[in-house]
Amino acid sequence: MNNFPYKLAIASQSTESQLDESVMICIRAYINSPSVDVMTGGNKSLVGPLFRAMIRACQLAGRVYTATVIDTGAIAGLALWFPPGTALWQNDAQRNLGFNQFLESLSPQTREWWNNTYGPALAPFIKTALSPHTVESSWYLNSISVDPKHQRQGIATNLIKMVEEKAMTTSILALCTDTDDNVAVYKALHFQYKGEAPLPTLEDEYIHVHCFTKPGVRL
Repeated sequence: MNNFPYKLAIASQSTESQLDESVMICIRAYINSPSVDVMTGGNKSLVGPLFRAMIRACQLAGRVYTATVIDTGAIAGLALWFPPGTALWQNDAQRNLGFNQFLESLSPQTREWWNNTYGPALAPFIKTALSPHTVESSWYLNSISVDPKHQRQGIATNLIKMVEEKAMTTSILALCTDTDDNVAVYKALHFQYKGEAPLPTLEDEYIHVHCFTKPGVRL
């Protein structure tokens, strides 16, 4: 860590400029994500509002961990964690920070997918995968983004390690991913693979969502 050129911190608040910077990092990091494409109905202009709503909700109810370049202060990566007892968009206070507006901007077909397909398809799988824990009793990683020009520098590993060291041994870290590359990354970080679930798309195809867990280490 002595030669690690990034500062790790919890960003409980951010300026509008910092929020814009964080959103752009998420957009670049998730440019090839099939799930994001389905969530926005293929509308690229809605990717930014989606991540903005996620970040703002996490600042309210979760923990936004950031890595900034020590020399410049630029944001290089961020992770959106929700500690036990919380979950993304679980109440109106969170949803009113951009998510409801995002939903209203979607096509009727995509909005129907959110309401009738997304949750029902994944909730039973995640419940089984995390058992005997739940999303609400876990440290759940909703999103982790590293600017492509700063990838392979250990940023994601350290953003995960910060929470791993905070989590109690009675809780777990949990996450889902939709790419084979990330499956290999999380296995290398010693997460336990819990299986996959097919997530239907609007085109009657399927995205394979993979779930991982890892025990906390804090005594």
